[in-house]
Amino acid sequence: RASRASTDNCDLLVTRRAMTTAARVTAATAAAGHGGLKGRRAGGGACGVSPRAGPSSNNPRPFRGRPSSSSSSVSCGALYSSSRETRFTVVELAKDESKSVAHYLTEVERIVQVTFPDASRRRKLQEGVWAVTLLEQNFFGVEFSPRATLRVSHSDGLLTIAVSELDLSDLPAEIQVPAKLDVGGTMAARKKTAASKLANFEGSVSMSLDVDVPFPYSTFPLLRETIEAILAGVIGRLEDSLRRNLPRDYAKWAREKVNVNA
Repeated sequence: RASRASTDNCDLLVTRRAMTTAARVTAATAAAGHGGLKGRRAGGGACGVSPRAGPSSNNPRPFRGRPSSSSSSVSCGALYSSSRETRFTVVELAKDESKSVAHYLTEVERIVQVTFPDASRRRKLQEGVWAVTLLEQNFFGVEFSPRATLRVSHSDGLLTIAVSELDLSDLPAEIQVPAKLDVGGTMAARKKTAASKLANFEGSVSMSLDVDVPFPYSTFPLLRETIEAILAGVIGRLEDSLRRNLPRDYAKWAREKVNVNA
């Protein structure tokens, strides 16, 4: 009886910690979602409820439980997603088209360096393709740094970004699970008139994660909110990096072009 009581207390403590972590992440993401950004979160379904619960009417994919060595151990497969739109303004420093914001966006490798300023987190594989390491994430106390493949291209005035081939090998072996990450984003430079000195960077990005969440995490409360908060946090940090670094780097690039032509 004493052993059973100890196990029950341990399970209760883990659940409370999980709920606290999820609540903090969700609150932080909600606070970061202000400022005119448009966010959308959907998916998750029955994950984060009792393994005996049936599929939710709001779940885009049915709950699927797979028993492991223990009859009560199940994993939960679901699709999670997050998306965001952004817009910020820069001042064009010259009327010359070769120094315009639109021309700056054709500098694909430079944009990647601005987005991932830490050179240790990116490695060029071939033209337009990089291996990147995302910032450290925390999933119910488990810290890990996911890796993925980044593809960036520019065509017809539109910068296109795609992230795929998610690598979760940084996770402990017992919770490494099949997961598919799809990230798609675009950015373009827009001006109200050709003579205007103000140009807007307008972009959007969507992210989806198809993953089998292993037991016992599949039964944790606020599982869906926590995973989608992580996705929203990744998008938010990428957006913050672009907002902070892109205008500054454009100004540096334009000055370099002037000096070269001089």
